[in-house]
This record gives sequence, C-alpha cells and structure tokens, in this order.
Amino acid sequence: MLRASRFGLGLAMAIAACGAAKGCEAAKVMFGEISFDIIPAEGYETALVRNASFNTKDQNYGAFRGEVTVDRGGFSIRNVNQVVVGTISPKLELEGWDDSCDKRSKVLIKKVQTGTYVVMNGGTPVGTIKGRFPKNAFGVR
Repeated sequence: MLRASRFGLGLAMAIAACGAAKGCEAAKVMFGEISFDIIPAEGYETALVRNASFNTKDQNYGAFRGEVTVDRGGFSIRNVNQVVVGTISPKLELEGWDDSCDKRSKVLIKKVQTGTYVVMNGGTPVGTIKGRFPKNAFGVR
C-alpha cells in the first residue's frame, strides 16, 4: 500500500513537473526532487540547488540546477547561467518570471518537517526539497 502511494506521488510529480518545466525556467530549477547545499560566505549564505533523484533521465544525481539567494524581502531563483528566473516570497510562494510559467495556480512551498519541504502547484505536489533555506532576515529556515 505504501509502495503504491509513493509511486502515485512520484508519478503525479513527474507529470506536473514535465508540463510546467518545459519552458518555465523557475520550474526547471525548483520542480522535482531537489536538495539545497548551503554555501556560507561572509555575512550571507547561498543555496545551491541540486538534482536529488536517481530517476531523472536528463540529469545525474547531484547535478547543479541553479541557486536560491537571499534578496530584498525574499529569495531569488537563479538558473545555471546566474540569471534570475523567479522569486520565493517570505510566505514561501514561488513565482516564475518568464511568460511560459503558469500564472493561474499558486505555487507554494510547504514545510513538512525540519529540512524537508514539498512544492505544491495548486493542489498537486510537483517537487520535494531536502535541506534548509539560506539564512535571512525574514525568518524562513
């Protein structure tokens, strides 16, 4: 039973991620199974976004997808070319900036437990995040 529900969640995440991620740069960075590797620097931190799945056909496990950096009043999502492609608000609402990102449903990041988050597109889970957000002044961890 547990195995079937995990398969169903994985399938739903794959379908939702593929549909949104075809053109939306923020979805390419943040959807699917990812992990945050924190890189400390003097006075700030950056989270490297890495692929955390062995089942992704176009990326190896641990492949670099982009970065999440602290910006004024939220986080910036950067792709592999260091271009800002979206934002994450202090309320953990994700917004992609390019025209191909779905603007009809809200993309929310929900904390499941310490160091584990689920990315929800409307009511559909489209990804998981392992790790924590970079240190910030607005209280997101």
